Amino acid sequence: FMKECDIYEHDIHVLISDLKSGQESAFDYLFVTRYKELCRFARAFVGSYEAAEDIVQDVFIKIWENNLRISNGVSLDSYLYVAVRNGCVSYIRRVKPSEGLEVIAEREVEETLLEDWKFVWDAVEELPERCRLVLKLVVLEDMKYAEVAERLDISINTVKGQMKIAYRELRKKFSTGQLVLLYGLFRLNRY
Repeated sequence: FMKECDIYEHDIHVLISDLKSGQESAFDYLFVTRYKELCRFARAFVGSYEAAEDIVQDVFIKIWENNLRISNGVSLDSYLYVAVRNGCVSYIRRVKPSEGLEVIAEREVEETLLEDWKFVWDAVEELPERCRLVLKLVVLEDMKYAEVAERLDISINTVKGQMKIAYRELRKKFSTGQLVLLYGLFRLNRY
């Protein structure tokens, strides 16, 4: 499994191919690396971590039972986030069917946020590997620099340097308003 993890970590196309063909190691890797982030994302929609876990588990069950069905050119993470968002909408409709037009309007706003989130996520995924990993641990996992340094077996100064690079690269891609959105989306995803 560790050999496959190294391959998947460095080549998303191999991961997608193996998911499409039903490779258990690919599924395990996907679950281990994406589950917590997807649960946080779902919780922002449904308000309950237990319901969020159920929704994310349903997405993984569908992937496991039907193999991955993803179009060429679609990012794997975008696919997962859209699937989880759709699961959240279905859950809310099932649990709270009487909320009516007010909820529909809120969902439209959330769909716009999801499109923005995809844009942000794609930009983060384009960062150099080390920057991306450090940024995700600090921002999404809410780890302190010292914790990241210990986990990755690097110095705190390296963590600081990687964060500087990550933020500099993201500033090049976003306007000030988009950076505020980026900050808000990361904060939203942390709970």
